[in-house]
Amino acid sequence: MIQTIINMGKHIIRPVTRLWRRIPLRVQGKILVMLPLLAITISAALALFGNHQRANIQADIQRHFQMVRGLNEVVISMVNAETGMRGYLLTKRDEFLQPYATALQKLPSAMSDLRALAEAEPRYGPRLNKLLLLNQIQLLIDRQMADLTWQQQYVTASNTISFFAKGMTFDTEVYKHLADGKLTMDEIRATLNAMESEEGQLLAERVQEINAIRRRDYLVIILALFIGLATRLIARHLFNKGKG
Repeated sequence: MIQTIINMGKHIIRPVTRLWRRIPLRVQGKILVMLPLLAITISAALALFGNHQRANIQADIQRHFQMVRGLNEVVISMVNAETGMRGYLLTKRDEFLQPYATALQKLPSAMSDLRALAEAEPRYGPRLNKLLLLNQIQLLIDRQMADLTWQQQYVTASNTISFFAKGMTFDTEVYKHLADGKLTMDEIRATLNAMESEEGQLLAERVQEINAIRRRDYLVIILALFIGLATRLIARHLFNKGKG
């Protein structure tokens, strides 16, 4: 088997050697120089391509972090708005409405930022899924904020809290809105958690991709060195054969 491989190698090398001897000496010298340079050029081109890929992936990773932060800000704003409104229902003091007013100001820009990040997702499938989830979240937020606004207006317009000797109870209509609001908040949390989990999965995939690119770049460098040395030795061998 080994002898067969050696014979096959000789059958390949002999025609190449005969062809090399026909090449003028000046051209042989140029080939001696060009072969290692060609290997280095290919290695440099692949390295530049790898750097471009890494830059794109790192930008995606940064967007994933920004998306997670944006989702957390939406959750915090919604929880604060709900908590503030409950405090207002219990006390009828305007200072408890501050978190609700802050959420009204922050939520539109926060959702707009999330949409911009989703639209920047380069892959069609994840981008479409993000936008669909954000539309669902927006509908839930609109429903919840409308309900909180109703509660504020209802309390402002009428005396909805009744005090009793051993405590207090809410008006039936307000209680119904509170119960509906809890269900809506549960849906918002579930949807935001699902989106955050998806972002975590996409982030893990991106990290794997950038690690694969690093491994490929290291392999390319090693191969380029090997090819450069190999072509140099082969060229010298053919050059010496040519002189002989």
